[in-house]
Amino acid sequence: VRQAAARDPRIKVLHQGEQGLAASLNRAIVVARGRYLARHDGDDVSMPERLERQVRRLDAGKNLAAIGTAAVVIDEAGQAIGRFPTAHGAIAVRKGLHAMRTTPVHGSMMLRRDTLAAVGGYREAFPVSQDFDLWLRLTERFDIDNLEELLYRWRMSPGSAYGYRRRLQLQYSGVALAFAHERRRYGVDSYHSLERCAGDLRAFAAQYRLRGRLYALWGELALRGLNEPSTARGYLGHAIRCGCLHPRVVGLFAWSSLGLPWPGGKPLMLPVQRSAAGN
Repeated sequence: VRQAAARDPRIKVLHQGEQGLAASLNRAIVVARGRYLARHDGDDVSMPERLERQVRRLDAGKNLAAIGTAAVVIDEAGQAIGRFPTAHGAIAVRKGLHAMRTTPVHGSMMLRRDTLAAVGGYREAFPVSQDFDLWLRLTERFDIDNLEELLYRWRMSPGSAYGYRRRLQLQYSGVALAFAHERRRYGVDSYHSLERCAGDLRAFAAQYRLRGRLYALWGELALRGLNEPSTARGYLGHAIRCGCLHPRVVGLFAWSSLGLPWPGGKPLMLPVQRSAAGN
């Protein structure tokens, strides 16, 4: 990248310490000058025509805040091992997000700058799942879609890193979903409380006004995404003790108490994010 920047003054390399992905992205948003902002993760591969197709789609859809692409999952050697499930059509994308069935691949996204500014950009108290939180906030006011063409190749992290990051992502995804419900109910969410807790999710959950819903979400996601009935049972039990007595919550608590795996379709898949580098 530095060699390319030396040849082309339009390319700028930014250096900063380990401030987290959301902070790095927000800085890039401030520095960039274009109407559209494209994401790309360092280990992944974009097809040569990706940006052109996305610009064309954003130009044609004025209420479209962001556009991703269908994606192939590749291993460390670059070999294709499957297709990442993406929804197509703004309604399907919105429903997939709220049901935690599908999420756009963050690295494949091109975003409209003015819509990003309208919702406040990335929220830095989310060390992971900041993209999922952003998609939920954007789709409350705008559309998001994915091109059906396979224009992005997402590289899966090694097993150990994937497992750790997945657990953390599921927890923060639960917070993002609880916040979305909170905004519908109260008009605002408790993001500033999350900031004050500085990454201590246990402390945040204990004082959160919708903690029953949050524990219920964590329980379901532990069962769906991690296949951990015992972990799910603990969270779902907390939800019930907080007065969250929805039949789904009670049913999943009974199910997980029997040590049974997730009874629905395929477990949830999330693209695991890399830590932000200094550049």
